[in-house]
Amino acid sequence: MAEPIRVLVTGAAGQIAYSLLFSIAKGDVFGKDQPIILVLLDIPPMLPVLDGVVMELQDCALPLLREVIPTDKVEVGFKNLDAAILVGSMPRKEGMERKDLLKANVAIFKSQGAALEKYAKKTVKVLVVGNPANTNCLIASKSAPSIPKENFSCLTRLDHNRASAQVAMRVGVSTGDVKNVIIWGNHSSTQYPDVNHALINLDGEEVCAYDAVKDDSWLKGNFITTVQQRGAEVIKARKLSSAMSAAKAICDHMRDIWFGTSDVGLSWVLEGEFVSMGVYSTGNSYGVPDDLMYSFPVMIKNKSWKVVDGLSINDFSRAKMDATAAELIEERDTALAFLGSAQANPFALGAGVRSRHSRLVAGFATSKRASRSGEELSRGALNAGMTEFQEKLRQQHENSMHQELGKLLSTAEGAEAESSQRDLKGFKQLFHRFLQVKGPSVDWAKINRPPEDSIQPYERIRSRALPEGVASSLNKLAVVKLNGGLGTSMGCKGPKSLISVRSENTFLDLTVQQIEHLNKTYNADVPLVLMNSFNTDEDTKKILQKYTHHRVKIYTFNQSRYPRINKESLLPVATSMGLTGENSEAWYPPGHGDIYASFHNSGLLEQLLAQGKEYIFVSNIDNLGATVDLHILNHLVSQPAETRCEFVMEVTDKTRADVKGGTLIEYEGKLRLLEIAQVPKAHVDEFKSVTKFKIFNTNNLWISLPAIKRLHKQNAMDLEIIVNPKTLNGGLNVIQLETAVGAAIKSFDNALGINVPRSRFLPVKTSSDLLLVMSNLYRLEAGSLTMSEKREFPTTPHVKLGSSFTKGTVIIIANHGDRIDIPAGAMLENKIVSGNLRILDH
Repeated sequence: MAEPIRVLVTGAAGQIAYSLLFSIAKGDVFGKDQPIILVLLDIPPMLPVLDGVVMELQDCALPLLREVIPTDKVEVGFKNLDAAILVGSMPRKEGMERKDLLKANVAIFKSQGAALEKYAKKTVKVLVVGNPANTNCLIASKSAPSIPKENFSCLTRLDHNRASAQVAMRVGVSTGDVKNVIIWGNHSSTQYPDVNHALINLDGEEVCAYDAVKDDSWLKGNFITTVQQRGAEVIKARKLSSAMSAAKAICDHMRDIWFGTSDVGLSWVLEGEFVSMGVYSTGNSYGVPDDLMYSFPVMIKNKSWKVVDGLSINDFSRAKMDATAAELIEERDTALAFLGSAQANPFALGAGVRSRHSRLVAGFATSKRASRSGEELSRGALNAGMTEFQEKLRQQHENSMHQELGKLLSTAEGAEAESSQRDLKGFKQLFHRFLQVKGPSVDWAKINRPPEDSIQPYERIRSRALPEGVASSLNKLAVVKLNGGLGTSMGCKGPKSLISVRSENTFLDLTVQQIEHLNKTYNADVPLVLMNSFNTDEDTKKILQKYTHHRVKIYTFNQSRYPRINKESLLPVATSMGLTGENSEAWYPPGHGDIYASFHNSGLLEQLLAQGKEYIFVSNIDNLGATVDLHILNHLVSQPAETRCEFVMEVTDKTRADVKGGTLIEYEGKLRLLEIAQVPKAHVDEFKSVTKFKIFNTNNLWISLPAIKRLHKQNAMDLEIIVNPKTLNGGLNVIQLETAVGAAIKSFDNALGINVPRSRFLPVKTSSDLLLVMSNLYRLEAGSLTMSEKREFPTTPHVKLGSSFTKGTVIIIANHGDRIDIPAGAMLENKIVSGNLRILDH
């Protein structure tokens, strides 16, 4: 078998690449006996998504795929390439002008051409897909002067295929029966789909298109405009650019480069089939100006193309060909203007330019060994170009996002407009930080075990006697429950906190009972604060009326509402601020790390401070072990003010069921939460070790209210971004940008971890967990669950129910002819039940 070839695909986390990569790796493009090394390049924020693409390629188990290399580094991506498919670019969105698209992309393709010049083989075949493809291709080729211009081409095969399909449908034949359609000029709305030389196989006889279609007005009218505007129509319908058809066209284009066009034989002959391809225009017979990437009819053999000469051109065609050439000239000149004035840019230098002295001009150099256009990049200009490429792309993504958020905000009215504006302001800041990410947020070599005194055993905290004035300590506390989640993971609708847990008490009921018991026992005033989401707020507030006469003050505030982002375009999928219809899946609550900003923005932070509250105890409402611990509270409030701990994270010993849980480390002199998403791939197994990282975060947190206010005012709350990929019901791939509340530990002074008993971590995430807490393994007292003293083991049994139990349905299959009577209140435990079931009470 041949040696592997190295193939680069840029924008590899996008939807076009997703449709393309399987075909390349399977052998549909470069041959069924050609091993492939796939190099996948994308910008740093998309690397987590790219990891999923790599896993899927690996899972395909394709024999030809020798290696997959995901990267955001140009020196890795462009090294020793045999083929480069440059898909990645700023995508076109509905309503975006072509000039805006051009401005965003010239810097990108200038830098990619420079990378090809520095790292790729000189024989590399380069296909530019990212739009405006023709001019992007020209810029890339000029930025790689030592690679022949003939090695660069741009994709007009998609237009060629579209034109062939339109004719085939009109005549009622297969597209395989249509050949020699031509796309002249630009991959834009000025392109000219020409069927004057097309042949159609009708019953074994080749007939010219005009004779087969028998509708000249359609061929000169609607046919042309349909092909020209097809891309825009796809965007209008899908809200995304073409992906599946673009991937197919890329495969066709590169396969023809590699193996040649059909029926060529040993010489260039007009009788053979030709295809459309955007190639470098120089000295052609059709009067097309030089120094453009222009789509011509070409034949290909030995990996080299040649424009098909000698085709007759009528006046109608000439006008169309000239119009698209004029647009390409304007685009070229505009691109040069974006990169610097034409007079100061070596792109504008004509053939035969020579110079004895290298001189840097607008980031490019000319030398005595210059190519036809006289360009040669200096090392410094190349490095600057790489940085410019990344920065320009980030800026364009950010500008486009701001424009889209402005459109969304314009659809909000009244009170919603104010809250929406506040939410989207926070999202802009998060998105800005997301675009700045350059890799894992931690350097593994800098990770150290936390100092011994930074994680104290709970028994040491508990050994200190409680003061007589417990009420005064409790009056400095508020309990905050994270109440943004739905019960979907348990097969339920509505807020998870309203699911019945024990003796017809919901999570919320048990929480209220716990705090009311504290207030009554110690004559204290501990309020309950619920952080709702837009998913849970309305239903929760309706239920709160039942607690009017309980001795608990209950406050609520809403966490932010952020837009889900299209994975390919990095733009919102929402079309308005509404939550119904096509927008029902467009929004999400951005993780519990949002508590700091939304708590402050709600005004509750100031309100609680005014009431004399100093700490909040934060936990998930579905963690039934997260009750107020008087010993931890006493430890906090009894310290001197100057050394007072501002943040306590309850951790507990890790078991093999908790290997993915976040852990505490020392990093750059601070206590820090390390999540698995931050761990470099090479160290994931090490992170999961229960011997090296022995504890994990329970998400029971004690946080100083004055410290939250101070850090928010200083904008010093540093939370790592979690990129959470999702697939919506319609199949659209999106990402959510989230943060975790515990990640802020490094921002607080004198932060501390306390290793608590496992009993303080009793989450109910699934129906299996619910079965455990509903059993007689636990007893319920004043809203708190405690393990029965009759339990012989300190750990809980492992319960795993089948998927049928997620809906709350239990099915028992009885043996034929047998009878089982199950009386009301009966409990089945550790039994295998068989027979004929009679439901006596339901």
